[in-house]
This record gives sequence, C-alpha cells and structure tokens, in this order.
Amino acid sequence: MTRADLVRPGARRAAPAATRHAELHLALACLMIGLGGLLLGLQVDGNGDLVGTGFTALGVGALVALAASLVQAGVAGRLPTDWIAGFSAACGFLGMSFCVAGVLAPGGSWMFFEVLLLFWLLARRRARVQPGGPEITGGTLIAMGLMLVFRLWITWQGSEHRWQVMSIELPILSWIDVPWLEAVRTVELGSFTPHELGFPPSGLDFPVSMTLWAAGFALAATGLWMRNRASRDHQDDRIHALIHTLPPGPAALVERLVPEDEWEALGLHGLSLRKIAKRLEALVAERMQRYQDVRSSLLRSPLAELTAQEDFAGDISRALSRGLPEPTPVEPDQETER
Repeated sequence: MTRADLVRPGARRAAPAATRHAELHLALACLMIGLGGLLLGLQVDGNGDLVGTGFTALGVGALVALAASLVQAGVAGRLPTDWIAGFSAACGFLGMSFCVAGVLAPGGSWMFFEVLLLFWLLARRRARVQPGGPEITGGTLIAMGLMLVFRLWITWQGSEHRWQVMSIELPILSWIDVPWLEAVRTVELGSFTPHELGFPPSGLDFPVSMTLWAAGFALAATGLWMRNRASRDHQDDRIHALIHTLPPGPAALVERLVPEDEWEALGLHGLSLRKIAKRLEALVAERMQRYQDVRSSLLRSPLAELTAQEDFAGDISRALSRGLPEPTPVEPDQETER
C-alpha cells in the first residue's frame, strides 16, 4: 500500500454509486421467463386458432417446483435478504414451473416417472449455495430439453393418428404374409389416446405448436440462466459496496486479500451485511497472519545462497526472493554520520 492510497485518520469513503447491471439483467430474465411460459401454454388447433394447453401440466409443474424450491432452501439454510433477491427467487420459481410444465408428457404412465426424475434433478444437493432462490443447472436443462423432444415426438405421432410412442416390426414374423399373423407382426410401445395428449376437438396444427413450445422453452431456459448470473452479480455488488465503505487504502487491501472470485466459494453470498462484515473480518485476520508467517519464514531462509544456481532450487529461490522487501539504500549523509 503506497502513501497515495492513504487517507487522513477518521475519513470515510462514500460507497460508490450502485450499478444497475444486475437489476437490468434480472428484469430482462424475468421478461424472457414470462414470455417463454406464455408460449409453452399455447397451441394451435386444426382451425388455426390459438388455444391453451390446460392447467393440469402447469399445476404439476408448480407442485414440483415448489417442492424442489423448499428442499433447496432447506439445504442452503438461507433465505433472500432483500427485495431484489426475493424478486429473483420468485422469478426462479415461475421459470422452474414453466419449464417443468412445458416438458412433461401430457398424460400416460410415463408422466409419473418424468415427475420423479425432474424432482430428483431439481432437488438434489448443489455444489454451491443458491442465494437467489431455486436454480436449474445446465445438466438439468439438457435433461429437460430431451424430455421436450419426447413430448414433441408423441405429439407428432398423435397428429399423424399413430397412437403409440413407437411401433417395432418383428424381423421374421413381419416377412410372412399370413393374415392370422397380422396382430403379432408389430409390437406397439406406449399407447395413448387423444384425450391423454390434450388435443383440441378440431385436432392440432403440429408444426406451429411445435414452434411455439420450442421457442417458449428456449426463452424460459435462457431466462433462468440469466437470472442465475444476475443473482450472483447482485450478491457481488452487495459485498463490493460494503467493502468500499472503508477508506480507499484499506478497501483495496481487503479486495486483494479476499478477491472477488472467491466470495461465492467462501459462502459470502446470501448472508446479511452484518454476517458478511464479520466473515470478512475473520478472513482478513486469518490471511494477514498467514502472510506474516510466510514473510517471517522467507526472511529466515538462506535464499541468497541458492539464487545464483541455475537449477530447480535456484529458480524457486529467485521466485521466493521476489516476495522479500528490497533493502533500503543508505544515503551518503547518513553514512557519514555513522
């Protein structure tokens, strides 16, 4: 820390103007989630009219999202600390509900297994705390995308009046042209009815409906990803603003001792400002003590004898010597006085 970084005792630096990048990104993410949910809830019937897909899937999606959110909150042990974090959590819940409802099979026994799989994917333990409410990881979004492909597949089968997931011809029996073998030539997997698919009475315009669902899922998934990033940026802004209530010199020193890329891993996200301040105080004291121990060890080490060598020991010694303070040159007048 140089003299230019120092300020007079008792002075305090005003907190910098809060950036609105996180809030803007969060608002844009919520808009994308809302638009995606709207598209996922629409379909086009055989007459070309827009109709809804029904509230059954949405209710199941909301129930799965609520249960997963409660599990995530219980594991993390943290709740939103301000209105921005609360708004982010609400958007995350809605986005999770829309995505789950949009990828579920409309009906049939496989819908039950999809609900169990989605609950496990959404509620499992995360490697890091989610301070901004429920989150969906990239792997879960990929799994949900595959479920959406399955939903589109069975919907296309139904639009072509093939009321099964797949029909497989048996290799030998299908070659024998005998009428009484007609019933056993093929094996139908996963049969369903138009009522289970939720088709409108006039039928379904599959290409337009598929486009609506695919665009809706893409918007909702992208909005959830942006919401996750915006929530973490907001937490970083809170910690940054707290640190910069210090004078410029100490604030810069704290940010060097506890860099921003470690804040989330250290568990600072989602804490109250009082707990963040206590945690930073403990981290600064711990790391300053570690620095003093390393510096004392360097001063006691015979590095000067090894730096001249052109081997591994010499390279390490020169690297360690860079951490030592440079000797203060003695002025001629001071030498004369001595």
